[in-house]
Amino acid sequence: MMKSYVEHANMSVVDAQKTIHFLTSAIPEWRVRGGGKLDNWFGRAIEWFHVGDEQSYIAISTGGEGNAANWTTAFTGVKHIGIVVPNVDAVVERLALAGYALDHWGGDHPHRKSVYYLEDHGFQFEFVEYFSQESDLKNDYTL
Repeated sequence: MMKSYVEHANMSVVDAQKTIHFLTSAIPEWRVRGGGKLDNWFGRAIEWFHVGDEQSYIAISTGGEGNAANWTTAFTGVKHIGIVVPNVDAVVERLALAGYALDHWGGDHPHRKSVYYLEDHGFQFEFVEYFSQESDLKNDYTL
């Protein structure tokens, strides 16, 4: 039986290529797996792209205005998108080489390590590496 999972998140940005560059710099195995143009998306023309792999992706569309809300302020909306990676330190190295500044490290935990970045529009992404496949250890919030 198939298990439910999050397939994608959808975000609107000013410059989709900047967000695509950020994501594919962090995760080189991700690719633009689809895309297109809509001539009339609520009265405006936009481009859209699906960036990810065969299981999940981030949907990115143009047509956004301004930047995302600052994650440290009180607002209704998404604070960050978390992506599991095999090696957080490798992500940090790749993003540094691509010119992205680290926002902050996640808290100390014996079974996971995470880091947070803001892409060019102010959207925050968390990259997390798990050191265990055991759910009880990965999801231990008592530490």
